[in-house]
Amino acid sequence: MDAAPALPRHPSGMPVGLRLAITLALPVAGAISVTGVYLNKEVLVAAAWVALSIAALVFIQPLIGVAAMTATFMLVAYPTIFQDLGFLTINNLLGLCLAAVLAAHIVTTRDISVLKTRQTVMFVIIGLLLVLSTIHADVIFPVLTQSQSLGVKGKFLDRTSDMMHDYWARLIFLVFFCAFVRTARDIRAMFFTFVLVLFLAVPSALINWWEGTLAHGFRTAASVTAGANANRLAMICLMEMACWWAWVVWHGGNMRWGIALGAIGGALLVVLATGSRSGLLGCGVLAVVVQFGPRHFRVSALQIGVVVLTGVIAVATIVPPQAWDRMLSFSSEDRHAGATASLVAREQTIDTGFAMIRDHPFLGIGIGNFREVSRQVYLDPYFRPPHNSYLWAASEGGLFVLACYLALFWFTWRDLVEATRLVHRDPSCVPIVVATRVMFFLYAFFAIFADLWLNPITYYLIGSVVALRAYLERLPAPVVVVRGARR
Repeated sequence: MDAAPALPRHPSGMPVGLRLAITLALPVAGAISVTGVYLNKEVLVAAAWVALSIAALVFIQPLIGVAAMTATFMLVAYPTIFQDLGFLTINNLLGLCLAAVLAAHIVTTRDISVLKTRQTVMFVIIGLLLVLSTIHADVIFPVLTQSQSLGVKGKFLDRTSDMMHDYWARLIFLVFFCAFVRTARDIRAMFFTFVLVLFLAVPSALINWWEGTLAHGFRTAASVTAGANANRLAMICLMEMACWWAWVVWHGGNMRWGIALGAIGGALLVVLATGSRSGLLGCGVLAVVVQFGPRHFRVSALQIGVVVLTGVIAVATIVPPQAWDRMLSFSSEDRHAGATASLVAREQTIDTGFAMIRDHPFLGIGIGNFREVSRQVYLDPYFRPPHNSYLWAASEGGLFVLACYLALFWFTWRDLVEATRLVHRDPSCVPIVVATRVMFFLYAFFAIFADLWLNPITYYLIGSVVALRAYLERLPAPVVVVRGARR
């Protein structure tokens, strides 16, 4: 893979044109402030100054903007603190600033290599195919109407607009990631941003559990990040366990061990209380991937015994019995009782999804249409989301979209293998490469049980792998000196 050249830096930290724009913006902001206060629009004035401050900060150090976007995406939030300014959310503001910096770089250097990574190209192809599938859906389902779910919130089943927006917005985020995350310091900063923000799901779930706020009365769920869904919460916890383990094994230290064991123990407890069958299976996947990884990061028999004993004690004492029973329920004679009702619904959803693929193999039924088409065309009594990333891609986008996604992840895996081979050039990246490898396998596994491929975690993982390989390839190979060799 060709490594994109580093973005040139002005001695002051930003291009001359952007410095001029900020200089001109200051008197304009002052005029707006005076006018706004005179008109009793102090909220607009405060929002304008916050926006200007954020923009200036991002222009000086674009990585701050990428880290902030990562944090808001992981929190599953698009907070609009500038309510009176409409569309100007934090992520939109950050995106505009980062786009300006990137555009200035491209104009001054005529270098578009950051737009030509294999992953970016594959995402563009997938996006174009999804656009075609949406147009195709309007033709094959001319009488499809918008309807609401049966839940308390009564949300519309059609999610075409939201999912299409998410797809392109997160692709732009990936471009920013690949463009501005370039050094070891950048990669570490993004890794810790990802880990710490995503970890918020663990204390949130524990607090909800302590207060008795449980999904369906017995399953833990978080109030932040994608952890509001118990199955995704289990995936997040397992990823966090992998990251904290890689970090503490590499760095060591009593204090670090105390912090890491607390984080891993809390995450393990939450996994057991989610009642997630995929979470229980994911524990096995995590153990296997770690044990077949680098020898230095493998778990000893004693450590495995301690983890198992801790889990047994937790299940016997504090884990809700219904949650544990659900984790062990994979079949039942009463197909509509308790946990097995979801299995019946999933089986029906898979059957419906395969019927869609059979009927519309090339362009699918259109992004965001799965539940609507299930209900109105295939008369699925459950009309649930696909809960399977592979099924989602093939049914909503067609087999070509599925093939492109598989190629995308294959390219990313090959880049990860290459980064693993080169990581000796910078040992500070070792725990990040090890943790990313484990998360890659976990993500591929959980994609069987959830429609994850539009999740922001996908874009972080891919961006991190691209940045790791590009950075390590730019480093010179260490020189090996053989002692005693004849001159």
